[in-house]
Amino acid sequence: MSKTTFFTALSLCTLLFLANLSSLQAQTTNVWKGGFPGHETDWNQNRNWSLGKTPGVFDRVIIPDVSSSTQKYPIIKEGEIEVQSLEVRTGASLTLLRSARIVADEFVCNGACKGCEWRIMVEGTEATALRQ
Repeated sequence: MSKTTFFTALSLCTLLFLANLSSLQAQTTNVWKGGFPGHETDWNQNRNWSLGKTPGVFDRVIIPDVSSSTQKYPIIKEGEIEVQSLEVRTGASLTLLRSARIVADEFVCNGACKGCEWRIMVEGTEATALRQ
């Protein structure tokens, strides 16, 4: 193998590695806390979330039962929210108003989801279960 062929192959491998590396994003879990004064139920209030930021496209979102803490569940008033996955746990609640929509690869609802019937778009595989 000539030096030119070796360096061409090495360069190609490096380029492919860097392209794959730049497309990788860490999936994080962001859990609803709610209760931030003045914005107790506001989905878009950063301080209502465990990571201190509103969930994004790479986030696994969990809405737990907060009846023994803040007693405030999220309300999405408008706009489109895109997340990796959304889980509304038993005893928990999520409300989507008329001009709000969620796009997720996976959606599991063991609690209550008001307004979700036509406002959640699941883009995951056929194996993804939509339970309401």
